[in-house]
Formats: sequence, C-alpha cells, structure tokens
Amino acid sequence: MTKRLLCVFSFILGISSFQAENKIEAGSESLFYCDTNVPTGVQMSTITLTSGTVTWTADPDTPNNTIRYRLPGTTSWMVVTPTPGQNSFTITNLQPCTVYEVQVAKICTTQGMWSNPIFFATSLNYCTTASTDATMVYISNVTVNSSGMTAPMVSNSGASNYIDYRTDIDRRIKFLAGSVGNTLSVSSTWTGTSSPITITAWIDFNGNGIFDSNERVLVANNVSSTAPVVTTFSIPSYPTLPSAVINGCGLVMRVMCRQEVPADACGSFTYGEVEDYGINFLNPLLGVNEAGKSAKPEIYPNPASDILNISGISEATDYEIYNVLGQKAGEGKVSDHKVNLSHLSEGIYFIQLKDKNHTIRLKFIKK
Repeated sequence: MTKRLLCVFSFILGISSFQAENKIEAGSESLFYCDTNVPTGVQMSTITLTSGTVTWTADPDTPNNTIRYRLPGTTSWMVVTPTPGQNSFTITNLQPCTVYEVQVAKICTTQGMWSNPIFFATSLNYCTTASTDATMVYISNVTVNSSGMTAPMVSNSGASNYIDYRTDIDRRIKFLAGSVGNTLSVSSTWTGTSSPITITAWIDFNGNGIFDSNERVLVANNVSSTAPVVTTFSIPSYPTLPSAVINGCGLVMRVMCRQEVPADACGSFTYGEVEDYGINFLNPLLGVNEAGKSAKPEIYPNPASDILNISGISEATDYEIYNVLGQKAGEGKVSDHKVNLSHLSEGIYFIQLKDKNHTIRLKFIKK
C-alpha cells in the first residue's frame, strides 16, 4: 500500500511540475496553461500578386504564435510574430507569380513544433461571378484567333454556372503585344425556346486584377441565335503594357452570357454562364515566329497533386524527375502533354525535359 501511495504522489508531483513549467500569468486574470503542439487548421486565403493571408485554429490557452515563410528550396526564412491572440496574419511584399512555403508554430516559454508546410503561389485575385441557373442558356463555344499564333484556342463546353479554365493549359490564350486583327467568337445554346441575351467579354490588359470598362472587347445585345458572335480587337503595344504583364501569370479573359446588360464583370445573376480563361501577353521583340511557337515550355499547376501539365513541347519529349538531393525520382516520355506524379511524395522536385533540339530544367512542388 505504501508503495502504491508513493507512486500516486510522484505522479501528482510530475503533473504539478509540468503545469508549473507551462503556467503563464495574465496580469490579474486567471492562470492558463499553454502547449507547444503543432498548430492545426493552417491554410492560406485572400492570395494576391504580392500578399497572402495565413490562418490557423485559435488556441485560447496558447495565444502566442510565430510564422515563417520562404521560397521553396532556399535555406533562408523570413520570420514574423503576429499580435498575441490573433489566428491570422497577412504576409505582404511578396514577389508576383511566385511559389512560397509557410509554417506556423506556438510559443510558450520556448517555441513549439512547426506545422506541416503550406505551399501557395501569388496570383491575381479576380472578383467572383456566376449565374444561379444555367438550365435556360449557356456558353457552348469560345474560339480565339490570335495574330501571329500558329493555331486558334477552341473551347467547347456544356451547361454550368461558372467555369474556371485558368488551370487548363490547352485553353490558355497567347496574345502578341501590339497585335491587331485578333478575333473572339462566342456561341451560346438554349435548352428551350431562345430569348434575347447579352454576350460580353473583358481582357485584363493592365494586369491589375480588375475588369475595367475600357477593357471590354465584346458586347452584343439582343442575341437570340446559336450563330457565333464575333468581334475583332487589338492588343495594346509594348512597352505600353506594364512590364509585369508581359509573360505575367494569372491574367484573365472573362466571357459572360446573361439576360441583362451587365454593369460590370462581377456579381451573380439568374440565367446564363461565365467562363474565365488564362492569357499570356508575349513580347513582340522576340519576333512573331518565335513568340507564336510558345516562348518556352510551361508547367501547370505548380504546386501539383497527381498530374503536371506541360505546354510548349513535342510529344516526343523525354523527361527525368529529380529530388532536391539530386536523386532521380522518375523518368519516361511525356504523354498528351502530361506527366503523372502520383508516385512522388510531397516535396520539391526538378523536371528535366529533353528533345532533339534542347534540354530545359524546371522546378515544381508536389503537394
């Protein structure tokens, strides 16, 4: 019995000792006990070209946290300390169109364990829009013929309220800065009796993430036929376009069909559909022929889950994947401009693309 009481007494002393080490005075308020466990619920939101907001699950017993972020693959971290009690922090002054890695830790008398890394890419954050009912009329075809490009972008689709094609490499549109004679064709389909609609399109020429009124390249009122509506437009010249726009990321062409004439490119409405397309403006100083071929191979999305899309390459292209230690993690031939990443664990990798003309090495993140 004496031995059992001694064990229980020692256990209680151990708990008291642990609590004393983690006891924090809050002025005249009651005591609370913090811990240095990994924060939960870490995620990114409100991402722009130069900022992003990290949030995590609040812990009232551990109000102090620290955040660190960096370019993946580098060794130098930027460290910030949010105001005690906060469970969100906006990281600013980031590089546009760039992938970052961020982690969060709790702080007691010492710093706790870092959360699993969250990867995000800075990009433009456009206003949301969608119809609430796509059963009456929808966009069935969008075709863009870009001057100097070798082939049109053709997009056939069915009924939906909103479709975001920015991640679809086959639907990415390339325009040559200063080009004239670019055409956009939009067709709509009615599921029943046709009634007049308005078809509108905007292109974010200045790359500010807003569809300004002078960026509207198409407005067709009282459309009630399935025949395509076609418009011809010019692209601002270089260097009139901001330098960040040339070969920039995340720029959008928005196409909308709806019953009412829209005041702008944002908000919800009843009948119709909206489609967003990713675009690139190419520098004409490269020459029309060179720019029209795709200036260089591109990979998307990045970070990627199971499939990495690759544009600007031939189907005969071989690839090799290496981890950050230089160890080969995969190889093969690109199939339908895609590479399967399902066998890779999370982390940073390099893909080396090789054809008969050249070799290029690109970095990507498997999430």
